[in-house]
Formats: sequence, C-alpha cells, structure tokens
Amino acid sequence: IHRLFTQIFCLMIGLFLFNHSSGAGTIDELNKAVVPLISQDSRSQQNAYRTALHQVLIKLTGDQSFSQHPEYEKLLGNAIKFVTSTEFVENQANQLLVIFNQELLERWIKRNGLPLWGAQRPEALLWFIEQSYASKERIILTDSIETDTKEILNQHLFNRGIRLDLPLMDIIDINLVSEIDIWGQFVDTLHEGAIRYNTPYTIGVRLVETRPNSWVLDYFVKSDAALRLQQLTGSDKAQLIQQFVNEYAQFQAEKYALDTTRFVDNTQIQLEINISGVNDIIVLSEIENYLTSLSIVEKVELTGQSTDTSTFNIKLIGTPEQLHQILSNGNKLVAHTTLDNGMDNFNRIGNDSHLDTSIKYSYVWR
Repeated sequence: IHRLFTQIFCLMIGLFLFNHSSGAGTIDELNKAVVPLISQDSRSQQNAYRTALHQVLIKLTGDQSFSQHPEYEKLLGNAIKFVTSTEFVENQANQLLVIFNQELLERWIKRNGLPLWGAQRPEALLWFIEQSYASKERIILTDSIETDTKEILNQHLFNRGIRLDLPLMDIIDINLVSEIDIWGQFVDTLHEGAIRYNTPYTIGVRLVETRPNSWVLDYFVKSDAALRLQQLTGSDKAQLIQQFVNEYAQFQAEKYALDTTRFVDNTQIQLEINISGVNDIIVLSEIENYLTSLSIVEKVELTGQSTDTSTFNIKLIGTPEQLHQILSNGNKLVAHTTLDNGMDNFNRIGNDSHLDTSIKYSYVWR
C-alpha cells in the first residue's frame, strides 16, 4: 500500500512539474542530411548530393520504397538543383551537412503521387535498456547520459525524421518504474510511467548481447488503443538499432503520411473551419501561417470574420479526418466543445468514420 501511495504521489507531482508538449512534435530538420565526403572533386560531391537527397526523401515520404518510382533516377541526376546550402559538420571529419529546398521536394513528391509525411509527427517516450555479453551490466538510456548506443540511436532517428524522448530517470521516474520493469518490458507499468511525459506512444526496447557478436532486440510500441510487439536478431548492434528505427518510422508513416493521389487527380477536398480566439491581426497572421505550413494543406483562404472568430476555406491534399488529427496533435488548436452538431463527429475519428465536409468545424486558437 505504501509503494502504491508513493507511486500515485510521484505521478501527481510529475504531472505538475513536467510540462511536456503533447501529442505531436514538429520536426524541423526534414530537409537536412549528413553524408561522408572524402574528396572535394566534382564526382564525389555529386555522389554526396545524391546520397543526401535519398536520405531526405526517405524522411519526407516515410517510405523506403519511393526509389522504385520511374522518375526517381531523373531526380537524382538533378540533385544539385535542389540543394540550398552545404557545410562541413563541426568536429566530424569529412561529414557534410546538405540542406535542400523542402518546398520544391514536396512539390515533386505530390506531383508524382508519393506519400507525403509532414513535420507534425507523433512523439513517444522510449524506455531503452541494454546489456552487453562482456560486462553483464544493464544500462538505461536517459535524457542526460551519453553512450555509443545513444549516439547510434540519435543518428538513425535523425535520418528518418523521428523524435523519441528518453526518460529523465529522476526520483519521480525511479519511484514509478524500476530497472526490472524496463528489463522485463512490463508494458502497462511502462505506459503508465510515461504519462508524465504526455506522449501518445510508449516504446520499450531491450537490447541484449547473448554471446559475442550476437544481439537480440525486443521492442514494443504501445498507445492507449493498440500494442505492437517485435523481436529482431543480428550480429551488429548498430544495424539492429537501425532496423528498429526503420520499422518504427514505417509503422508511423503508414498511419500518418498523406496519400497525394488527390493532388495528382486534381480532386482535392474543400473544407470550411471556424477558429475563435482571433483577437487581432497578429493572431490572424499566426493562424494563417500555421495552417499554410501543414503539408496536408494546399491552400488557405480567409472567407469571413465575426468578432473574434475567423472562417477559413481550406483545400486539402489528404482527408478531413487527417487534418483534424494533425490539428488535434499540433497543440495549437482545440476542437470547440460547444459545437452544435455535438462532439461525436470529432470523437469518432479513428473509428472508421469521416468528417462531414458540409459542416463548419470549430476550433479555438491557443
């Protein structure tokens, strides 16, 4: 009883002290790639640009199979036309940072009907524990410690445009989640322990070297609605971590990336929404910039203004339910709870329902 009381108390304190952004985070480096450049000759530079462009397209589409598209090789041949700047990475010999024009690349993706995964991407809390064959010591990755495993993980997360938060493992975490919980991958305990971080997904990873150069990686992905379990094996730790990140990125991209065939077929959906809390022209400009920045939105038009409420006509590349999901996760707009037709239309999202485009949906600007 005492342990249970302590856990509940720590959870309450954690929720009070830890104000983490909820739902989805904005990934700002989708147009960047870091690639090796050993020589400065033109052929080496061209190859580096091609490799970097391939990495960025994986981020933007969320799908490694995009390279099978018939226009892909032609795009690679013109990679330099999409480069905006380059620079060598500080303290990393022969590593070149290549930055691309994201707007042009997204236009190419839409024109060719490939999936488009926007910058708003779901966040997750990652409980990661590792044990090597030699030391038998179990190491938990945290927000503050630096290890070679964490460096490998961060590199592959960057390459796929994914953000995974690591726990602080402070006194609150320690009272809620033990090393045994992480090692045993006790899903419910870890998912409840992640509540203070306010992320929609919880991930548990156990990486074990069972004998020299033989690794096993068990992981789960948990949301309030679903659970995914997987085991990976291999001889190389870095490749195993890369496989885990790639599988997770593919899993999320299949859920959240946009089907751009509406753009190709010129059958985009028109939707009207009301946004209240628009008190001045500065706020109005912020809202317009925010809506325009969303990959799902092709065009935004202000069609009406009444006191503090603005009405927008939005032309969508994806579906209205995808827009609602993005707006809900983006932490900028809140669905209006006094909607005349009830909140059922919002709450059923994700349960095989669709938003009625004949209705004006209402949100509040935070």
